Amino acid sequence: MGKKILVVYATAGIGHKKAAMAVKEAYNEMKLPGTEVTLIDALDYTNDFFRWSYLQAYLLMVNKLPTFWGLLYYLTDIPVIDLFVSTIRRVNNWANSKKLVNYILDTKPDVIISTHFFASEVIADLKQKNLMLSRLVTIVTDYRLHAWWVCEGTDAYIVASDDTRRDLEARKVDPAKIKVMGIPIEPIFSKPLDRPKIFKETGLRDDLFTILIIGGGFGMGPIEGIVKVIAQIPRELQTVVVCGHNEELARRIQSLKDEYKLNMKVLGFIDNVYEYMDISDILISKSGGITVSESLAKEIPLVVISPILGQETGNSAFLVRNNAAVKVKRLYDLKAALEGLIADPVKLDKMKEDIKKIEKPYAAYDVARFVYEYDK
Repeated sequence: MGKKILVVYATAGIGHKKAAMAVKEAYNEMKLPGTEVTLIDALDYTNDFFRWSYLQAYLLMVNKLPTFWGLLYYLTDIPVIDLFVSTIRRVNNWANSKKLVNYILDTKPDVIISTHFFASEVIADLKQKNLMLSRLVTIVTDYRLHAWWVCEGTDAYIVASDDTRRDLEARKVDPAKIKVMGIPIEPIFSKPLDRPKIFKETGLRDDLFTILIIGGGFGMGPIEGIVKVIAQIPRELQTVVVCGHNEELARRIQSLKDEYKLNMKVLGFIDNVYEYMDISDILISKSGGITVSESLAKEIPLVVISPILGQETGNSAFLVRNNAAVKVKRLYDLKAALEGLIADPVKLDKMKEDIKKIEKPYAAYDVARFVYEYDK
């Protein structure tokens, strides 16, 4: 007998979508008999204003009001406040997700894999009201937990680390429901690549220290400031800057490249970031859950700068504690941090060895197999 699996995400940040797509891709590769896997964006099954405002409000807060976002994040993680806020949020989510509810009730999946708390909350409410029998598996896409992820009615939680497991247990979640498997990333990140071929195809040199800068899917963070700092380092380097969908940022970085005469490759949104991670010596980025998991899979030391208050500061703390990253609080301190890493290959090698202790490059396959065998 086959198993109908629904993988659902919400486009509020690129990471939730990428985690969901990674699981779907793992199923495509594994070809497990009898599986029917469907991938949807939960926000496509809400009204137009809710879908638009959900993403825009998030981008506004993390880009323009980061302190307010951080305050909101930490306040709503306090149990008493979460109890009040979650009641309002659930009513709002329920009012705007009728199409999502109807879709799930009509299609009757056996298991639903959710990579965003919005979808998990709506589905968990359905289960609490005994309106559906589907199993709900929630994948927490950060390395520490927030109250938004915890929903009565969730059958299993997939988490990135033992830290996240302990966070769930502290919130009275049954330990039997918690599986430490990692955050799913594209299966290609777990595969060996042809480095000489990548150097040739990208036009990069294999004899230069290579710095990769990523601003996420939306090109966020002080990318221009980072480039200006690199321009001050008195050593021949090559740099790759990935600006995501932020075309204006890409134009500004190209202007800086020309102004400072930098050995730099400026890219927009790309689908082969794994190749650039494979040949780079260090990665400078914010610490979103997916970027962190991808960098760990590629065993590339991370320099974290300007993480989003809340989820990303939790991720960066996890990395620093495990010697997988260096955190820089201010652009002013970045030059010294970079020069220290460039001049100390032994330190970089030690970071790579420590990364091997916490990486989980096969998470997408492990999640796919777990869900396929669930309740068998």
